[in-house]
Amino acid sequence: MHYDPYSRAMQLDPYPSYRWFREHEPCSHNREKDFYALFRFEDVWNATLDWQTMSSSLGPILENRGQIPGEVFSIIGMDPPRHTRLRNLVSRGFTPRRIAMLEKEVRQIAAQHLDPLRDAHAFDLQQEFSVKLPMDVISALLGIPEQDRDMYRGWVDKALSRDPDSGAPPEQTALELASSRQYILDLLRERRANPREDLISVIAHAEYEEPDGRRRQLDDGEVSSFVNLLAAAGAETTAKLIGNAIVYLWQRPEQRRFLWEDRSRIPRAIEEILRFDAPSQFQGRVALRESVWHGVSIPVGARVALVTGAACRDEREFPDPDRLDVTRAPAREIYFGHGQHFCIGKSLARIEARVALEEIGRRFPDYEVEESGLTRTYQAHVRGFANVPVHV
Repeated sequence: MHYDPYSRAMQLDPYPSYRWFREHEPCSHNREKDFYALFRFEDVWNATLDWQTMSSSLGPILENRGQIPGEVFSIIGMDPPRHTRLRNLVSRGFTPRRIAMLEKEVRQIAAQHLDPLRDAHAFDLQQEFSVKLPMDVISALLGIPEQDRDMYRGWVDKALSRDPDSGAPPEQTALELASSRQYILDLLRERRANPREDLISVIAHAEYEEPDGRRRQLDDGEVSSFVNLLAAAGAETTAKLIGNAIVYLWQRPEQRRFLWEDRSRIPRAIEEILRFDAPSQFQGRVALRESVWHGVSIPVGARVALVTGAACRDEREFPDPDRLDVTRAPAREIYFGHGQHFCIGKSLARIEARVALEEIGRRFPDYEVEESGLTRTYQAHVRGFANVPVHV
């Protein structure tokens, strides 16, 4: 058996394969595509911490062998100390106080999308709500005008897509990336001249210190990469989290009733849904020094997949891991990353998902999913539903 994260089978249901790899081949080498993969929780946890061995310097795409500079991917293509210094810039927009202040706006945006659906008997909850809420929220934070958000979301969504049979990016991917980049560059020029109270303005005008001591502002390319990363990571993964929650709670009506009876239980349920089916299924690394895992030597220069999706179902860390239990309270989590690369927007994602479930539960507590209409996305790294048709 070989692990191919872009294959149709893995996109549809990777968990039986993950179980096999954890048990029989916890460090696996895909010879055809020439990369290694780690599947157990402890291995992914430790490899994520050890950036001197498992470096982010080539970015997340396993096919990249150096033809694309890692910094094209912004901070997810960097290691400390530069990663830390640049990350600190954008962290100013994600302080606990600032994120907490966003809850009222998140709830208003949720209502804006859900209220028009009250009179409908059937609709696609993923397309009408789940994909729109996170992009609207991150766009409001960044400063992307409301009239442009659907267009920008379309570019970001298509740029992450993969062909379900070949696993390769579709031909239009480069065009979508170029469109989203050019849009941000145009917006950036306006913000440099006329700053506003938004994150693009903060990033554009902030100074940081290079490791050699030089102080400078980010150039246009760096700001564009930063913004596109925040949009892709902040919108796509949260949209998948909300869609997963809608489907998996419908499949388990007793757990859904348990949450509706006491909405204070929703935050714990969100953590369990993240563990049960992590929206971000793997992270790409490159080996800077040789290391041995379960008798397998990973050589210098090898690409490595840290398979978060498999780690989150590891029997060694989570009892009965294939069972979704909204009361579960594990000691450790890794679905938001770990160490220097933990998700900078995880607090915002948690608020969005909580508000989404609260507002859906308030309006459509007995929604039914049309299971035959469920479809999945085929995207690099991200797993989730493209369509979630419901009737109420």
